[in-house]
Amino acid sequence: MSNKQLGSPWHGIFGCPPVLDGEDVAAYDELCGRLYAAVEPADVIDEMYLDDIATLEWEVLRWRRLKSSIIGMVRAKTLKDFLTKNLSDDHYRKKFEEALVKILQENLEEGQTREDAQRLARHCANNSSDSVEAVNDILTRANLHIDELRGEARAEQAEEIVQDFLRHVPSAVRSVDRLLAEAAVSIDDLIVEELGFEIDSLERIDRLTTIAETRRNTSLREMDRRRATLGEGLRRGVQEIEHDELKMIEAIPPKETKQSDQ
Repeated sequence: MSNKQLGSPWHGIFGCPPVLDGEDVAAYDELCGRLYAAVEPADVIDEMYLDDIATLEWEVLRWRRLKSSIIGMVRAKTLKDFLTKNLSDDHYRKKFEEALVKILQENLEEGQTREDAQRLARHCANNSSDSVEAVNDILTRANLHIDELRGEARAEQAEEIVQDFLRHVPSAVRSVDRLLAEAAVSIDDLIVEELGFEIDSLERIDRLTTIAETRRNTSLREMDRRRATLGEGLRRGVQEIEHDELKMIEAIPPKETKQSDQ
């Protein structure tokens, strides 16, 4: 559908569309286009009402998106925190090993090769006591600690699982469901406490959404009233025209019929 068929018929009159950076201009145009097609404005007054309704409906949708975004962010954060605490070594072992390899290769001792660093990191990740002790010595000289590296790897892996879970990647969904079941909690249980810190913001958004919905509904009622008034006026005008025409017809005397001479 072209712009001319969408919201643009009245954008030129009432200014630029109320679309913020990052919002979908095409979606706003589609909203305007559907309103335009549904109402088929008869004049600029109708278009004024439509512009108000489109703007207010867009505002309603914006507040709803914002509320959903806040809940979504809280949900993702609490899920990441839960996973960071509950992931087993198997879940993040690969990331821990990769981090170790990088550090060990940067701190090679004389006679060691990159292959030695990779082998040492692999054994350490598998909790080989001798390898853990050797890695600890190297990390201490580099002012690092193995527990910090484990924590960073666990948090990074938790973040990846959360993002995959939000995209409905099957393996991530299975992992999250299993860990939640083992802990006997649900995602809703996790977000209850954290969401409490956002209650004031959510309530303000609800109030602003209600205000926008009320103003939109008022504009819709006013447009309906205007259309009803126009309809009544048109019907009255037609009736008056028909009445006047009938009076004119009645006022015309009938033509006399000429009688033939007798």
